[in-house]
Amino acid sequence: MRTGRSRGWLLLVFLGLLLETRPATALEAIQYTPGSSFVFNPAGNPNQDFGTVHVQSDSSTGWSLQVRSLNHSALKYATSNNTIHYTLTVDGASVDLTGGNNVTAKTTTTLTCNQPGVCNYPVLGTISAGAIDGKPAGAYTDTLIFTMINQ
Repeated sequence: MRTGRSRGWLLLVFLGLLLETRPATALEAIQYTPGSSFVFNPAGNPNQDFGTVHVQSDSSTGWSLQVRSLNHSALKYATSNNTIHYTLTVDGASVDLTGGNNVTAKTTTTLTCNQPGVCNYPVLGTISAGAIDGKPAGAYTDTLIFTMINQ
């Protein structure tokens, strides 16, 4: 493969991870289905499918969904320190993950997922053309950690 600078394509593998920091009660669950691997586009990857968060809760007082990136909103090359920065949205809301801390992506104050239904929220990433320019070809990954906290 060639580098982004020569207008070639770079392969990306995006991994996801689910964490639940507080014990679930009744019908409460959170799952993350990562998107499939994709190829960097030399023109950039706007609204790239990074996966879906599935939330199920019977909390009448609502919940908060938090997300954190282990690489501070960057896809990291497997064998070097090369990174490709991206921006993230969860259900259409922009989430700044550059600080490396848990960031609230969505908050509800009422029961929003009718039982036994599950609320599905798309997770999208945007990668600019300049972010991939000159990067070596190969697999890049990041890990997203999702946490649901009852209100």
